[in-house]
Amino acid sequence: MAGVKWTQGVSKTSIGRFGSFRDDCVPAENGYLTCNAKVADVYLQETGEQIVNLGQYALPQDFSVKTRTNWVGKRYDFSTPAGAHSTVHRSLLFPGFHHRVKNGVFEYNYRIRNFAPTCLVLPLKSGMKHVRATDGYDRSRDGDLARHWVLVFFADSAMPFDYPMLYVFDKQPEKIEVWTHELWKIHFKSKAATVVQIHPFGAEKLSKELTSTWKAKLPADVEKKLDFWASAAMAYPTECKEYFSIDRKRGVVTIRNVYTYEKFASQWKVAPTVLAPLPPVIANARHFDYPVKVKGKLLEKLCPTFQGYYEAVKGTEIEYELPLSRFRNHTLAPVAIKNNQTACLITNRLAGVLESGQYLTFSGDDHYDPNCSMDSLHDLRIMAWAMWSIAPEKRAKVLGHLTRGLGQFDEKQYLQFTAPFIGTKWVRDKMIFDYLSVIDYDMEWYNGMNMAGLWNYAYYTDDPQADKLIKDRWPLIRKLNAYTDAYMDWSLSSSWTVARGEATWLDGINYTYEGTLAFAAMARRLGKQDDADWGDYLSAKIEAFVYNCWKSAPYCEQYAPLPDAQTECASGYYECRFPNYGEASAWSCGNYAYLVREVLVMLNDMNKRDDIDAAMVRFGRNFPQWRRDPYQYGKASGYPGSDPRRTIHHYFLDPRLMVCA
Repeated sequence: MAGVKWTQGVSKTSIGRFGSFRDDCVPAENGYLTCNAKVADVYLQETGEQIVNLGQYALPQDFSVKTRTNWVGKRYDFSTPAGAHSTVHRSLLFPGFHHRVKNGVFEYNYRIRNFAPTCLVLPLKSGMKHVRATDGYDRSRDGDLARHWVLVFFADSAMPFDYPMLYVFDKQPEKIEVWTHELWKIHFKSKAATVVQIHPFGAEKLSKELTSTWKAKLPADVEKKLDFWASAAMAYPTECKEYFSIDRKRGVVTIRNVYTYEKFASQWKVAPTVLAPLPPVIANARHFDYPVKVKGKLLEKLCPTFQGYYEAVKGTEIEYELPLSRFRNHTLAPVAIKNNQTACLITNRLAGVLESGQYLTFSGDDHYDPNCSMDSLHDLRIMAWAMWSIAPEKRAKVLGHLTRGLGQFDEKQYLQFTAPFIGTKWVRDKMIFDYLSVIDYDMEWYNGMNMAGLWNYAYYTDDPQADKLIKDRWPLIRKLNAYTDAYMDWSLSSSWTVARGEATWLDGINYTYEGTLAFAAMARRLGKQDDADWGDYLSAKIEAFVYNCWKSAPYCEQYAPLPDAQTECASGYYECRFPNYGEASAWSCGNYAYLVREVLVMLNDMNKRDDIDAAMVRFGRNFPQWRRDPYQYGKASGYPGSDPRRTIHHYFLDPRLMVCA
């Protein structure tokens, strides 16, 4: 587009789920769209730690490996003392893995007896032929394959469900050997050959009763699906560069994903279908009426993945629009009610609490130090806006209490980290979980909380030191925001709670969302337009994720039902499996935003008031004394320095009060 300013987005800053908080803690396994993989093992992880083995890419015992990593996948170059062995691409951008063998044989083993495929479908010139897996395929016996794929499935195995796999080739295999079901060898005439493994039904678990019927005849719609994915496998996407453009007048951000592919030509003269996928969470949000606009014809619901539907346009890039957050220039105004006796009593009580300086807000661990910058920033996040509700002459004293720890807000108070592979530098406060030493989770909410406190300090108080502090500490504030930059996931459109990419929890992302809005607002206040645009871009992506969490529980129930779970909220996302979902009150009301005003307004606008009401009733039933004794729930665990009271009690404020404010 002529005249449009495009800026490279998180593809230049993020390692997504493929890194960690430091180089020596990078996990050897990762979750993809439909399964998980270590160097060689492929598996499903059920709820808890139950593992369903999906096989193992067989490698020589003396192999060595070099890896390359980007924010959407990994490349493995395997070799032996004799030379190059094979190259494997595993990508978030496709429901399968790409192998390029260099010794003429693709080997794949199943280590658990009776959990290997039992059925093999061969597309021969005479038609589709089902054989027992152990019968294999022999070109000299069976003739050429009429298409460049074979299908395996598990109908007669001990698998609790069927999870079919499609094998796609660039050239005719000479033989498929299967020994005792578990040992598979696919032989080619030439040394170099390509094999792509695909889960054509995505992450959907099929019933073995259904797939057993395929032994008699493969349904036409299944055959069509297999042809589609086999064609798509010929252009396997391995890298993604993301760009964005802000249109303030229209109130949208346009995001462009440009993909790089491993391509191959087929001996069958099949034309490749090049797909440019839409991030699955964005695809789901769109189906649940979030205003996502995709340029071009979108191929919808090609298959389910752990995070949402796999959808794509044809071509090497995709553009889609998201609304800029309406909270980028607006917030909730606190109220000051005058000339009302009841309101006066409440306001005086509020003023007394604020003037006392005896706070116990939760900002990390179970202790509270008013002289710690982290705790002061959280005080400001929660209470600065309440200063507007009390008499002006009382505000100076309250401000002094709320800012007691800000003298510590400098680089010395923060630990410095560099995201592996990508090099993005970020920081977090030393006091976060100090009794646990250095941990790699929950930084998304603490750093978001820090930035929200800074913005509340600048916006809700008239302290001239606020703007000076933000200006002087802007390099530090950018590093606070950089946690989100470093761990933003392509599939989720959000950052990870765990820097290793294992899980993202909605409660923490509420803070992240609040923090990115604050980052953009502070940048605008300082006249730093590029930083403001960056914050607007991040908050637009994260807002779509938050919306999706509150809408996608029915999707999770369809593909991964949980016993007795209510379809209110999909609150826990994982790289390795479908999200957790259920009723949303929990014990901490965490999904109801931890008093993040913008999220509570979103929920109100999403007609979630009935859900909130129901959750509050359940919560009150489970914890009948919480109003009288908020400290009784989850008392401090007794580590050195912990407060004998529970510093988490502010969670229990009925969020309906915030929605109605």
